[in-house]
Amino acid sequence: MAQVRTTLALALVVLLTLSLGTALGQSSEATQPSPENSTLYLWGDSGLASGDCYHHFSSEDATEFGFGEYESTENIDFSCPLQTPLIQPMYLEQGGMMSLNLGFWIQSSETSGGDDLLISLLKDDQMVSQQEFVLPTYSNEQISWDIEITENMTYWEEGVTPTLQIQFNKPGPTTLECLDPAKVIAGCEPKFRIYYSDNTEGLTVQGSFPILNASDPGAINPNAPADDGSTSLLDIGTKSLPAVLFSPWFLGMIAFVGFIVIRRDQFQLGLVLEGGDEESLEDVEPAEEGDTLIDNYRARVLTLCALYVAQGIPWGFITIAFLTFLADKGVGAGELALMLTLGTLPWSVKFLWGPVIDRYQFPAMGRRRPWILMAQSGMIVVLASMMLVPNPEENVLIMAWMFLVYNIFTSLQDVSTDALAVDVLKPHEMEKVNSYMFTAKSVGGIIGGAGLGLVIGTLGIKGTILLQIPILVLIMLVPLFMTERPGEKRYPWSEGSGVTSDSLPNQDFREIMKNIKIAFSIRSAQLGVVLSLVMSLSFFLIPVLPLLFVRELDWTVEQFNVTKGGLILVFTMLGYLAGGQLGRYYGGKSVIIYGALCTAIVTSIWGMSESLWSSGTFMMVMWSIRTFAWGLVTINIYSLVMRVTWSEVGGTQFTAYMAMMNVSSIIGYQLTEPISSRFDYPTLFLIAAVLETLVIFGALFIDPDETRKTLNDASPVAP
Repeated sequence: MAQVRTTLALALVVLLTLSLGTALGQSSEATQPSPENSTLYLWGDSGLASGDCYHHFSSEDATEFGFGEYESTENIDFSCPLQTPLIQPMYLEQGGMMSLNLGFWIQSSETSGGDDLLISLLKDDQMVSQQEFVLPTYSNEQISWDIEITENMTYWEEGVTPTLQIQFNKPGPTTLECLDPAKVIAGCEPKFRIYYSDNTEGLTVQGSFPILNASDPGAINPNAPADDGSTSLLDIGTKSLPAVLFSPWFLGMIAFVGFIVIRRDQFQLGLVLEGGDEESLEDVEPAEEGDTLIDNYRARVLTLCALYVAQGIPWGFITIAFLTFLADKGVGAGELALMLTLGTLPWSVKFLWGPVIDRYQFPAMGRRRPWILMAQSGMIVVLASMMLVPNPEENVLIMAWMFLVYNIFTSLQDVSTDALAVDVLKPHEMEKVNSYMFTAKSVGGIIGGAGLGLVIGTLGIKGTILLQIPILVLIMLVPLFMTERPGEKRYPWSEGSGVTSDSLPNQDFREIMKNIKIAFSIRSAQLGVVLSLVMSLSFFLIPVLPLLFVRELDWTVEQFNVTKGGLILVFTMLGYLAGGQLGRYYGGKSVIIYGALCTAIVTSIWGMSESLWSSGTFMMVMWSIRTFAWGLVTINIYSLVMRVTWSEVGGTQFTAYMAMMNVSSIIGYQLTEPISSRFDYPTLFLIAAVLETLVIFGALFIDPDETRKTLNDASPVAP
C-alpha cells in the first residue's frame, strides 16, 4: 500500500506540473498573432532608459503610469519587440493594410535642427517598412501609420520577432524657447514620452494586422521552393466512375454471401472463435494481494492497460490531430500518406522483435520489464527531439522520419507488452484482459486525437508535442514501480538477489525458428497471412478524409479532430465490444463476412450521397455506422488469427499476423496517391467499398480448428 501511495503522490505531482505547463502554454498563445487575435497592444516600463518596451496581441496587461519616458531628446533609439517570438508562422494578406496608432509627448527644441521622429517596422534585424513623422512639441500627439503589405511582408517565419524601432534626435528646449509661458508651465526641460495602450490621456495605442489562416489561398510563403508539380494543395482527381459500374460487383457479393449462408456448416460459419467451451469460471477478480504482477490481478490489469494507453496517445495525435493540422496547412494527400506509411513500417516488421526479446533478457529486473522501460524512454526522447524541428508543417518529411523512429520504439513496447501479458495472465483472464487492453488503446487514441486535437490550435504543434511528454512519463511510472515476480529488483542498484536466468525458460533462436516453421505449415495459418494482408487495403481513404472534411466541406480542424479522435473511436470500441459478443453467440466467421459486406454497402451509399455531404449530421452518422461495422470485423479477425496460432510460438506467430495487417495498411496508404490523384471523392468511396469485400474471401476458407487438431494445441494465445 505504501508503494501505491507513493506512486499516486508522484502521479499527482506530474499532473499538477502538466496543468501548470498547459496554463502557461495557453497564456503564451494568447499574446501571439492569429486571424482571431490580430490587434497589437504596446506595453513597457515607465523609465525607458533602464526599462523595456514591448508589444503583444493581448489587451490583458498593465503599466505603471501608462507611458514610458526619457529625460532627454537627443540620440533617442529604442525598440519595442514582440514579447515572445512567433511560435507559429504568420501570414499577412498581400496588398492589405497594416494600421498602427501611437501616441507621443515630446519636449525638444523647435529651432535647433536635428532628426524628426522615425519609426521602423523590423523583422528581427531586417527593416521592412519605415516612415518619418514631424510632431509639434509640448502636446499629446496621436499618429496613425498605414502600411501596405508588400511581398517581403507576407510571410513571417516561426521564431521571428516583429519589432518597432523608435528614433528621435533633437536638442532640448533653448533658453529663448523657455520664455514661452505655456512651456514654462509644462516644465521647460527635455522629455521624450511614448504612451502605452492603457494610457489615461485618451490616446489610441494599438495596431491591426491583416492576418490570414495558413490554409487561405492568399497565405503565401515566398521563400518556399517552387512547386514542381509532384504535389498540389488539393490533389484529389476529377475523374468520375458511375456507380452503375460497381453494381454488378456488389450484387454478386450479396448473392455469394447468400450462397455461403446456405452452406454455413461447410464453411464453419457457426464455429465460436473464443473457444466454445462452457467453462464454469467465476467472472470475478481473483483475491490476490501480492506486490508483483504475477500475484496481483489489479496490478496486471493496470500495467497492461496503462502501456496500451501509452501506445494510443501519440498514435492518435499523429494520425488524427497532426494529420488534420497538416491537411489544413495545405499538405497534399501524398505527403500525408507518406507519413502514415513510415509510421506504420516498424509495425509491419515488429515480429522481428519477438525472438530478440525472448533471447536477450535481464532477468534480475524481469523478463519483459527492462525492454518496456527502454522502449518508453526511447519514445519520450524522440518526442522531445521533435521539438527541435523548425516549422513542422513545412518539414513534413523530417517529421515523417522522426515518426518512423518513434514507432520503432512503440512497436518494441507493443511486442514486449504482449509478451508480458502472455507471461503473467492466467488462462481464464486472457480474453477479458485482452479486451481491456484494446479498449485502453482506443482511450489513448481519444486522448491523443480528440483531446490534443482540441488544443493544437491553441498550443501549436510544438506545445502539443511537449504536452505529451509528461503524460508518457506519468504512464511510465506504472511499470517503473512494479515488478513481474517476487525476488526481482525494481532498479539495477536495488538490494535483493533478483531472479537468475536459470529459473527462466531457455530460449534458442534455432528452436524458435523451427517451431515457427511448423506453425506456418498449417493451411489455415497460411490463409491467416492472406486475410491479414487484405484487411486494410481500403485504408487509402484515411488520408483523403481530412482533405474532404476540412478543405471541401469547411469543417474546422478542431471539429474534425473531435469527431475522428472522439466520436469515431468511441464507435470503434463499441464495435470491438459488440463484435466479441456476436462472435461468441453466432460464430466469428459469420460476423466477419456479414460485417464486411455491411461495411462495404455503407461505404458505397456514403459515396453515392454526395448531395447530402453538406450536412454535418449525415456525415457523422455514416462515418459512425461504417466505423462500428468495421469494428465488428476487426475484433473477430483478431480472434480468428489468434485461433489458428500455435501456443508454442504464440507471441511470435500472432505478432507476425499483426505485422501483416500493418503491411496491408502500408499498401493501402501507398494506394492513396495514384488513386486519389485520378478519381473524385464519390468514386474513391466506391473503390474502398470494393476493397472491403476482399476480407470475405480472405476469411472464408480458414478452418479455425485446424491448428488445434493438427498440432494438438489445447488453447488459443493472447496477443
